[in-house]
Amino acid sequence: MTLVTASPVQSNSHGGTLFGEMWRVAEQNPAYSLLEVLDSIDRDSWDIEMPSADQRGVYARVNGQAALRRLREAMKGMQDEYPLDALPRRRQWLASGCHVRVEAVLDARQVRELAGHCDHLLHTAGMRPVRLFENPQILSEETIAAIARTALAALPQSLSSSARPALLKRRTLLRRTFPPAQLPNAHGNANNQFWHQDSNQNFNDAPMLTLWIPLQGGAGRTCPGLEVIDAPVSYFSILHGDSSQTVCPILRDMFPGTKITSLEAAAGDCVMFNGLTFHQTATNTEMREHRDVLLIRIIEAADAAHFGPNGAADGIVPLV
Repeated sequence: MTLVTASPVQSNSHGGTLFGEMWRVAEQNPAYSLLEVLDSIDRDSWDIEMPSADQRGVYARVNGQAALRRLREAMKGMQDEYPLDALPRRRQWLASGCHVRVEAVLDARQVRELAGHCDHLLHTAGMRPVRLFENPQILSEETIAAIARTALAALPQSLSSSARPALLKRRTLLRRTFPPAQLPNAHGNANNQFWHQDSNQNFNDAPMLTLWIPLQGGAGRTCPGLEVIDAPVSYFSILHGDSSQTVCPILRDMFPGTKITSLEAAAGDCVMFNGLTFHQTATNTEMREHRDVLLIRIIEAADAAHFGPNGAADGIVPLV
């Protein structure tokens, strides 16, 4: 079996995974605490989920090298508990590996205005995304919620009456992605990304939807696009979920016939997929234009505490 892609895609240019970058910083600074390692990564190149206040106190007392060494030893055992091809334990809102396209969730004026904000705030390659709930003048909470409700209405199956979908505020973003010719040597996850999932270790298989809304036409052709793997994985991958160049053969072996789809969407259209679905930035050497995108994440309100340090009410906006 082989993976099939709609267009030739080049390796993204940033080096290493999140764990690899943490290990690099710890090796270069052996006296760093785990908290200093995390702060350095978050400040310089990666936009990551930072620990809670209680965790920060613990991490400040733990040597970074020692902690990461123990974590590396434990990673395989952690993945064994949640194999990607095991039967799911929770019902998903949209099957992992699937995607839905919803046309024109943004009108031409909204697309133009949001792209203008990106010109002002994200003009340099590698700049970290803009969190919209920290910048309410860009797009109102009511508008973001309306977009999310439009997407939810397009799901193949309606949510159950007990579902309580909510916007995940920390992960409602504007992100600019540059073509390879314009990228710095190292830029973490602020720009192009290798294969990854949008869930995390703690959130795991709790229902999540990602809404990916490009602000330029030609995504995947003249400017960076998006690729998804249709493998129906059941859980977050400890080893590959943050950034991976090697997950494709693994998924191919687990799920025979697995293929990659290069997604197409016009400016203002929405592509919706499960937070467990593996996806990556799609680029090629012919691209010369950047691509901006509005990203919205929807989760079950009761699961908010598993995504972000303080979770719960402060981190979400209920949609029902």
